[in-house]
Amino acid sequence: MGIIEQLESPNFKATKSDKLLINYIKNNIEDVFYKPISQIAKESNIGEATITRFSKKMGFNGLQDFKVTLAQEISSNSNKKNIINSNIENNESAIDTARKLLTSNVNTLENTVDIINSEDIHQCAKLIINAKKIYFVGIGYSGIIAQDSNYKFMRIGLNCVSFDSSHTMIMMASIMEKGDLLISISHSGETEEIIRTVELAKENQVDVIAITENKESVLKDVSDVHLAYVSGETVLETGSISSKLAQIFLIDLVYTQVVKEKFNEAIDRKVKTTDAIKVLKNI
Repeated sequence: MGIIEQLESPNFKATKSDKLLINYIKNNIEDVFYKPISQIAKESNIGEATITRFSKKMGFNGLQDFKVTLAQEISSNSNKKNIINSNIENNESAIDTARKLLTSNVNTLENTVDIINSEDIHQCAKLIINAKKIYFVGIGYSGIIAQDSNYKFMRIGLNCVSFDSSHTMIMMASIMEKGDLLISISHSGETEEIIRTVELAKENQVDVIAITENKESVLKDVSDVHLAYVSGETVLETGSISSKLAQIFLIDLVYTQVVKEKFNEAIDRKVKTTDAIKVLKNI
């Protein structure tokens, strides 16, 4: 089993520190093998002794052995192109593929839960509850999540709308008002149209919630609240279910918190919208 595969599914019981280090390595996979242990420890906020123990858990004599092998694996993989999970073999059975995809998705959610800040979730719920109008925006696959999110919150009576057209979201951002809320979804956190939309909204004193992969990005820096998720997809794997699942999970977590805080009102409105749809079946 290669290092990259082990990072997705460790063959040992990973501690919280192990999971944080795994996440750090995955986010810095292209250059982590160039960094000395002191720099890795500083950037990941994990002790050098813990890093050394992790290397041994992975089956290596120490960090240097781990980094050399990782560099060789990265070099070998750079010559291969794949649009699906790199753990999947072309000649394996569908059920074997299903198990691997399940493991990958479960790992994504578990790693995402490990980095969630409870205060951020409460802050998002507060912003949503107090917003005059909520705008969900995203491009491509993230645009689909924006549409789904809008539908979810609309069903409990919140004043919201979604846009996945770059022209529309930028135009609407220019006329947003103080008291509105912009929820921007971008896997990379670097999508130019989303960044421009956020910049225009901020000029109008609009609060911004960003949902991105757990790494440094422009969108993270310009948002008021940043919700991060862990995703191991490569550039060619963009659009994999794991990243979309993580985005949906975070949205659902915030939605659940909103319902908890506005329980009676949310239930009443959800029942009304559900009953309204039922009427259509009898027409």
